[in-house]
Amino acid sequence: MMQSGRDNHLMRSTIRDTLDVADAAYPRRRFLATSLSALTLAGLRPTPLLASAPLEAAAHASALRLISQPGRIFRTSLSGNEAVDSWACWVIVQADDDAAIEATGLTVELFNGTARVKSASYTAAGVRALAIKPPLTPRLPDGSLPARPIFWPLAIRIRQTEASPLAIDSMRVVLDLRSGKRTAQQVDVTLPIETYRQKSELLFPFRGKGIILQAGVTNGGHRNRSGQFALDAFGVDDSWSIIAAGDGKQNTDYRGWGREVLAPADGVIVRARSDRPDQPLPETSDPRYYAPEYPNGGDVGNIVTIDHGNGEFSMLAHFKAGSLRVKVGDRVRRGQPLGALGNSGDTSGPHVHYQLQTGPDWEYADALPVKFTNVDQQSLVRGTYFDAE
Repeated sequence: MMQSGRDNHLMRSTIRDTLDVADAAYPRRRFLATSLSALTLAGLRPTPLLASAPLEAAAHASALRLISQPGRIFRTSLSGNEAVDSWACWVIVQADDDAAIEATGLTVELFNGTARVKSASYTAAGVRALAIKPPLTPRLPDGSLPARPIFWPLAIRIRQTEASPLAIDSMRVVLDLRSGKRTAQQVDVTLPIETYRQKSELLFPFRGKGIILQAGVTNGGHRNRSGQFALDAFGVDDSWSIIAAGDGKQNTDYRGWGREVLAPADGVIVRARSDRPDQPLPETSDPRYYAPEYPNGGDVGNIVTIDHGNGEFSMLAHFKAGSLRVKVGDRVRRGQPLGALGNSGDTSGPHVHYQLQTGPDWEYADALPVKFTNVDQQSLVRGTYFDAE
């Protein structure tokens, strides 16, 4: 999405039942994205690690426990002179009842193997600055309701950027909690920090010159569960201008408007939607053009999702109305035209939204880092110009 006077879908994050879709699905409610980058160097005394907790499982057999979303946390490395790794996740308090919970303290510890490299602690006021209360009833990762009700009274966004030579491979989060129905309790979880090995050789989904105007969570961009590494790309002309004609007040003024959007790799179409109109005016996201299920925003518009057959799924969004050339069940080849770049859904300018994810449904899948074989840049961040061959 193009960032204008307000954030748009997949440029911001919130919860839709499971803390996993854009906050536009609610009346402009957004999560805090505060970084915990103020960690200070601690000793290198070895510290035993705990087992990682899966998304739906308890980290401890207690009334309160911590889970993370996404379930696996991947680091990214930004290009440039600084050798740094970045990662982000939500750490969520999960409970068996709906009692109000107050966090009175937070400690974040970073590890290389069993050696604790860095640590930071926060007072109750510091935790309040990082936390939100997730709305609605949580669901399991596939979107289904759990057999027994569970509750998420508190969620904290953790976003880290650390020097690559530190080789951080796990993060321990400890929360001190209190409520009117419980005595004070401390809960913790240790989460692996992984490097993702991409399986598919992916083409950037259009050819020619373009610019990234919104990137992933560690670049100040998309923060929802499946879109943490998503990219919003606008087409540009030979002079690297987004606007090819006019004053940018019409979709046809944009250089990328109608450009062919391509299949990044071989696969099978598992999701396709083509019934959404384009926003008629760029720089405006008019709710009258949102799908009925997204009355307050968060509409991805016309989309295609491709199963590459190896646990990786490409999701492409905001196709031009009436332009899709594929349907669910079709097998496509790398580079095959899927449709045309458009402005459908909750957007404010013609562009293609691309993300790599772990499943067919963007609302319940986890995000995967992505690289493309037909662009020179190994790291596509906000403001990157590129030429996709």
